[in-house]
Amino acid sequence: MTRDYILDQGFAHERERLSGMEALWDPGSRVLLDDLGIGPRWKCLEVGAGGGSLVEWMASRGAHVTAVDIDTRFFEHLAGDSITVRCMDIREDELPLAEFDLVHSRLVLEHLTDRRQILDRLASALRPGGWIVIEDYDWSAFRFDDEDERFGKITDSILDFMAQAGFERNYGNRVIGDLAGAGFTEVCGEGRVRIIDSDSPGFDFFRLTFESLRGGLVDAGLITAEDAETASARFKEELRVCTPMMMAGIGRRPL
Repeated sequence: MTRDYILDQGFAHERERLSGMEALWDPGSRVLLDDLGIGPRWKCLEVGAGGGSLVEWMASRGAHVTAVDIDTRFFEHLAGDSITVRCMDIREDELPLAEFDLVHSRLVLEHLTDRRQILDRLASALRPGGWIVIEDYDWSAFRFDDEDERFGKITDSILDFMAQAGFERNYGNRVIGDLAGAGFTEVCGEGRVRIIDSDSPGFDFFRLTFESLRGGLVDAGLITAEDAETASARFKEELRVCTPMMMAGIGRRPL
């Protein structure tokens, strides 16, 4: 675990967890980036590249992509003529100035307490006229189609546990305002919610996020070991989930 990021990167099923997130949100992210005209000769910065699926897709559109993360093991193999891989911490490590046509980040800033300052750093990495797309959650829509109160308490416990490290559960609601405050123009956005069941590929993102955190939740006294075992068993049954709302904020660096 690193500062501000409480999810265990040593979790045995982390790649599978990231694959669930990609299955849920890559289609919508690709539409947003296509609408901006991403294509040949674009220089793109993917912040928090995770499993690398969007990096690979951007490169397939003809763009050159710099993919950065504190953990690059799942996309290091993509490095080549059109993809540069950098292991870096965007809170501290230097970014090139005025270099990129696009900066994209998904489910990263919500974890970082100094997110507003990071936006300023990302803005500086854009060339004049370049675009930024920031995607983060608003958890107010999230619910399981389940009446078990213990299951709801566990969801709250997970969010509270992450909040102790600086996680902002509804940062998605603030993304557009923060982009405007950082001086971006043409600011706009959208929100996306998915309704999925336990057979959907994206369901593993929620199931495995719980499994990644369950030991820490028990150790912190937020849930009992019995409740953790009950929740783990319920995740293996038929469930329907209304996901958090993925809020996308889009802005342009002034010319």
